[in-house]
Amino acid sequence: MRCLALDTTTDVCSLALADESGLIAGYDFANKLDLSRRLMPNIVAMLKDCGLQTSDVQAVAVSLGPGSFTGLRLGVTTAKTLAQALNIPIVGIVTLDLLAHQFDYLPDALVCPLIKVRKGEVYYAFYRTAGGTVERLTEYAAGMIEDISASPIISGISVSRCLISPDSPNTEYEIRNTEHAILFSGDGLAASLPTLSDALGECAVPAPAWLSYPKASILARLALERISSGQADDFMTLTPFYIRKSAPEHRADKGV
Repeated sequence: MRCLALDTTTDVCSLALADESGLIAGYDFANKLDLSRRLMPNIVAMLKDCGLQTSDVQAVAVSLGPGSFTGLRLGVTTAKTLAQALNIPIVGIVTLDLLAHQFDYLPDALVCPLIKVRKGEVYYAFYRTAGGTVERLTEYAAGMIEDISASPIISGISVSRCLISPDSPNTEYEIRNTEHAILFSGDGLAASLPTLSDALGECAVPAPAWLSYPKASILARLALERISSGQADDFMTLTPFYIRKSAPEHRADKGV
């Protein structure tokens, strides 16, 4: 089953086409605030490079957020439109879950993806990897960076040990003791790292920069797994996952 996956939650849009055998095509691009103009043409171009048309897509997957409010609405609307027009299954995945799955190959690691909201604030959740899967340990949340370092889930962690080797011969960073490390990732990491490092020392392990945005290739894999187990979503009821309301929605609630 050929699955088209799209993530539009951050400043980098990620597109992929995959089936059960693996990735067929992928395209990531910085959208520079012109995503509405570039999204569908880039989908069509990627499919064309594979000798395919939109009508050859057999399933669609979309990252639900949290993230950019405009990007979320555009991505989810595009995916729902394709699902309805082509009469194909659709799957939505929460973006924090998607970021955590970038590390699901680790046998036992504590992972905390961060998605930027505004200065000093992020969306986040804690996960435990289990060699191919991830388990979410906390509710999805939005808060200050200090809230993360003070979370009860990491309050008992010792911060006195060196846990990472940037000189590892492997292409990935080598985490030497995942029991005491917290692996942080996401586009909210760069601004948050000084505060996290001050509070957690070397237990705050930053993921490589190229893992700072969600990957549509992983989204497609997760969606195909959901579809094969009969867990596709209903395009009529699928909506973006915001965690908190946008500024216009807050003003509307207040009657402003």
